[in-house]
Amino acid sequence: MIDDVHEPLETYERQFKDAHAKNTSDFFENLVHKSAVDEDANVQTVKKLRLLEQHVKNENSKKKWWRIFFGITIVSFLGSLYYVYTEYDWTWLFVPVLFFATGIYKLNSVINHVGDNLKLLQDQRDKKLKDAWNQLAKLNSLYSWDITAKLIQQTVPRIEFDSYFSNARLIELRDSFGWDGHVDQQKSVVSAHSGVLNGNPFVLAETRDHWMGTKNYHGSLDITWTERVKGSDGKTHTETRHETLHASVAMPFPEYENRKFIIFGNEAAPDLTFSRHPSQLSQLKESFFNNWRKRRAIKKLENKSRDLKGANRSFTIMSNQEFDALFGATNRNHEVQFRLLFTPLAQQEMLKLLKDKDVGYGDDFDFYKKGMINLIEPSHMRSTDIDCDPSKFYTYELAKARKFFNQYQNEFFKSFFFGLAPLLAIPLYQQHRSHADIYKDPYSRRSCYWEHETLANYFGDGKFNHPQCITQSILKTQATQEADGSQTVRVTANGYRGIDHVTYVSVHGGDGRNHDVPVQWTEYKHVHRESKISLKESDATEGEPWQTWIEQRGLSLQKAIHRRSILAVLIDD
Repeated sequence: MIDDVHEPLETYERQFKDAHAKNTSDFFENLVHKSAVDEDANVQTVKKLRLLEQHVKNENSKKKWWRIFFGITIVSFLGSLYYVYTEYDWTWLFVPVLFFATGIYKLNSVINHVGDNLKLLQDQRDKKLKDAWNQLAKLNSLYSWDITAKLIQQTVPRIEFDSYFSNARLIELRDSFGWDGHVDQQKSVVSAHSGVLNGNPFVLAETRDHWMGTKNYHGSLDITWTERVKGSDGKTHTETRHETLHASVAMPFPEYENRKFIIFGNEAAPDLTFSRHPSQLSQLKESFFNNWRKRRAIKKLENKSRDLKGANRSFTIMSNQEFDALFGATNRNHEVQFRLLFTPLAQQEMLKLLKDKDVGYGDDFDFYKKGMINLIEPSHMRSTDIDCDPSKFYTYELAKARKFFNQYQNEFFKSFFFGLAPLLAIPLYQQHRSHADIYKDPYSRRSCYWEHETLANYFGDGKFNHPQCITQSILKTQATQEADGSQTVRVTANGYRGIDHVTYVSVHGGDGRNHDVPVQWTEYKHVHRESKISLKESDATEGEPWQTWIEQRGLSLQKAIHRRSILAVLIDD
């Protein structure tokens, strides 16, 4: 029997942190063992490679300085020719020619010799680099998309990841928990992982959000005028004045931002809605002034709780007033269900998370609950790479591979775990478990449009951009089921082309006149382009090699990607 996690902060520090580090290290060493990499040989190869790289760097520097010296010599030679020709008879030109000829010849020989040595060293370096890559080729081939998921599940068996985000998971979240999963036209899914936490579905996702913001464009104009001024001698004279006039205009400008968040479905407190945001009170140290600030915040909540006629007349402050002050979900709509969710134990553990300064990330998360759907958006995850692309671990140096693999997996686990921590701190969420049969038909096993947008973004928006697009593109998808079980996905790339303009702004100058200051700016016009992807899930191609599936459909193997359990091929226009 696996115990629930009711004390996320202590459990991570006491158990999960070290357990995950060990699981990760053991997993990597097992990969090394399977690959039969000769670590000592790789160390020696890399050592020789670094030495050759240093030699190439030194020889490059040497060649650079010899070429500079050669250039100085040529300039000196030409200068001497000019001097002799202008100051003496032209017949004396043979003197500088004789003087410089030998030097130039020798310098050219030295430069050629250094160049030959550099080419030889570069060839030796490239060969040694190829040897290093060959030594780790087997290990690089063993990395897979599901490694991170397997390691997390090994450390915390309550967490299980899906092979990919399927229609079944999306339908479960919609039908059982009321989440439509809609991603509007101004957003695109960059990465998405789905699974279950204690039997309840979750989605870890990254989206690229777009909105039309404003940019200030600046321009300047130099003006000059003359003034008659009286000097200290009492005489009048003319002086020239200079001034740079500045102007700006604000124009619409496309803005983009990536967001990472966790969606979690749970049947507990099904009518409760609230939101909370990070509070500055959480990170205050114990002091007279800071304690006064907390008491003042609590006093405001007490007054709000007594306000039976205001907009928040349904709000009643908790007996643990510090929890209410720091958690701050004062817009809750159902006091009974809020208290059912946030028991004294849940309040205690949530306060630990909020006030933590050493183990996790402290109070850095937004928490939204609407019915049976919870959304956690932790700011610490903004810097976390959640893609899990195995190619990021490819390298030719075993020591570097070991260090990066362990660092990536441990950082991912910590970031993801503390993203879930506000949910784990609520015991009731671990008592309600969904047992829906989500794979009822073949359609349910297909990947959903969240996965399709992830695949499109993995290709890169450059593959789909309109030819005139000068901005990022928001990629949207629409899938069609094919008879052979594959899907044809239409990808629409929405971006902007630019039109250059100049606006003249009248600015009063020091000469007493108004001047039109030019400000250059860009007008952004929407453009879009449609492309297609053919994709198939691995469970739908059992016994059928990927290459055969691609070739039978006349598609290009060079335009195929294999991401997680899905093969996708870009279809030519």
